[in-house]
Amino acid sequence: MARFHPLTVTGVRKTIRDAVVVSLAAPEDGTFAFTQGQYLTFRRAFDGEELRRSYSICAGLDDGILQVGIKRVDGGTFSTWANENLRVGDTLEAMPPMGSFHTPLDASAARNYLGFAGGSGITPLLSIIKTVLEREPLSKFTLVYANRAVGTIMFRDELEDLKNLYMGRVNVIHILETDSQD
Repeated sequence: MARFHPLTVTGVRKTIRDAVVVSLAAPEDGTFAFTQGQYLTFRRAFDGEELRRSYSICAGLDDGILQVGIKRVDGGTFSTWANENLRVGDTLEAMPPMGSFHTPLDASAARNYLGFAGGSGITPLLSIIKTVLEREPLSKFTLVYANRAVGTIMFRDELEDLKNLYMGRVNVIHILETDSQD
């Protein structure tokens, strides 16, 4: 049977107009230790009906924080509530991290990674990119990231920061539907 744990919200930050990054206080017993690319499943009752929704962890293993990105979906009860009503100090019920969307890391490897993401699909890749760059110092990462427009790019600042921090090891190629591109 699925076991949910109460997690306290320690931060809610807008990343774009219709998306938030939610930081959570994980129990110190290691229950919420995660592997880059995993996700959390949350549950909450709305009008007496239990909804379960899964959101990818966007933090790297070495960030020292548990975070998920939640983009509002038209008609999405949970995502709309999280974007409009979730506050620091609130409690969310979550299952421990799940998923196997990752590759084992090797500190001595010199790999060239290539990732593709569209919109909010960046969340698990952001966790993977951060962790690869930190834990495989000889590896490089190229991300092809599609969005509607510049204003819809989740984690745009974080990706630019990674490019600056890991100069020459990160390449981000933006594909935009409506805005002009270089």
